[in-house]
Amino acid sequence: MTIIRGGFIVDGSGSSGFSGDLFIEENGTIADVVKGGAQGAAGDVIDAAGKIVTPGFIDMHRHCDVAALKEGFGDIELRQGITTCVAGNCGMSPVPNRPETRQQLESYLTPCLGSFADETFQSHAEYAAKLQSVPLPLNVGFYAGMGAIRIATKGFDASPYTHAEMEKARFLLDEAMQAGALGLSVGLLYVPEVYSSTDEIANLAKAMRGRGILVSHMRYETEKLVDAVQEVIDVAKKSGVPLEISHFKAAGHKAWHGVLHRAIELIERERAAGTDISVDFYPYNCGSSTMMQMIPPSYLAGGIDKAIAGLDKPENVDKLRRLLESGEKDWDNLSKTIGWDRTVISSVSLDENQKYAGKTVSEAAAQSGLDEAAFVARLLFSENGKVGIINRSMSQDDIDTIARLPYSSLISDSLYGDMKTPHPRLTGSFPGFIRDFVVQRKVLSLEEGIRKMTAAPAARLGLNDTGVLGKGKRADVLVFSPDEFKDESDYLQPMRQASGLELGFVAGKKTVEKGRVVRYDAGRHEKLR
Repeated sequence: MTIIRGGFIVDGSGSSGFSGDLFIEENGTIADVVKGGAQGAAGDVIDAAGKIVTPGFIDMHRHCDVAALKEGFGDIELRQGITTCVAGNCGMSPVPNRPETRQQLESYLTPCLGSFADETFQSHAEYAAKLQSVPLPLNVGFYAGMGAIRIATKGFDASPYTHAEMEKARFLLDEAMQAGALGLSVGLLYVPEVYSSTDEIANLAKAMRGRGILVSHMRYETEKLVDAVQEVIDVAKKSGVPLEISHFKAAGHKAWHGVLHRAIELIERERAAGTDISVDFYPYNCGSSTMMQMIPPSYLAGGIDKAIAGLDKPENVDKLRRLLESGEKDWDNLSKTIGWDRTVISSVSLDENQKYAGKTVSEAAAQSGLDEAAFVARLLFSENGKVGIINRSMSQDDIDTIARLPYSSLISDSLYGDMKTPHPRLTGSFPGFIRDFVVQRKVLSLEEGIRKMTAAPAARLGLNDTGVLGKGKRADVLVFSPDEFKDESDYLQPMRQASGLELGFVAGKKTVEKGRVVRYDAGRHEKLR
């Protein structure tokens, strides 16, 4: 037995912390949590005096679908206290990966997930089997991605689902749920999901009723945020599934403050009426994604490869420029709502384009002697669409408002593309949240801050054996000092690793000691049990 003695125990529930001892069984579960301690007990004793003892952190929104299968996964996550994470977000998933659409799927998702050209999972069962066959340094679960399902069903065709196509999509979702998916994720800002109607999404989601949650990257996150919230609420009510609004935010300065509060009022009216809704957020005022999300859907309707291949033709550049200027119905035109001058190029692969990494699109366009539309076209053409971006888009006051909501959880929304300058949320979200929101600015109490990283996401995901320090729970446990455990990364040095985690355990096995990862095989494929 391992005894963590004399620490200040914050059990994840939101209740007041207390000094006491925590006992870990050899089988990786918590034997007991004793307030005030039990000095007579024998075992491998760890002195936690002056330290905080918490559950391991749960990141229910990481784009680590491919990274989790590769050597080297775990350092970034475990050093910031993450013991469980969930992939397959925003409708983006490398599975189902059909031969006829594989190239388009890989080209589209590489900026967010990293390359998966060597992975050929045609079914979620194959993907789940791979998760179970490789050593996992932490617990990894996944959602079924609606975007990947739609691509496997009908490619990038903008037309509505036929009856046969919808039946095929529902079959693929059912197969994913049987393979252990924790829910269905949608990315309504992205092609091809942007083509899906509210009724189509609800019809698909019904196939998992009673077995998971709907996790939604909404159609709008700017001035039309309230409309977007109403749409996903309608989907949840029509399908009868719980709703998790992903990375809830008001992006673009025109949407700050007022729009967010109107969206919250709508959510809270629905919650009061019995609709099952919660939200999550990341602790930064910049977002991150692929540049392809800023291309009008009508330009991509003929297929993403064809659209990119045509970007070297002057007539297509003119078409793109006109569409960006005019905008489109049911599409959030981020070039207008956020602006090219607040959109930073974070990842490119070609040596000739490295000079643009870290610059805004406006700066890079001026450097190249082109206007923004022509520069974007040239960059996407040369990189085959695989360009990552960071958007400077949010108000800190709005983020604080979301953090204080009793039904919000913390996420990172980390991307795993091959980026020279990734978003620092990849390496620092969880200790950064403690440092900024709890220790320095005191937006939240320590107990409430920890709850948003542990019990709240565990309950939302239906993971009943983790997220709280209690008898019989899985011993995913952290020991640290809030003053020493911190993020080291920023936008200039985003890959600096978090520091100061004294100890980390996954299923009772010591994985982190004095900020260094010491074990990489204690995790498991996380699913409803």
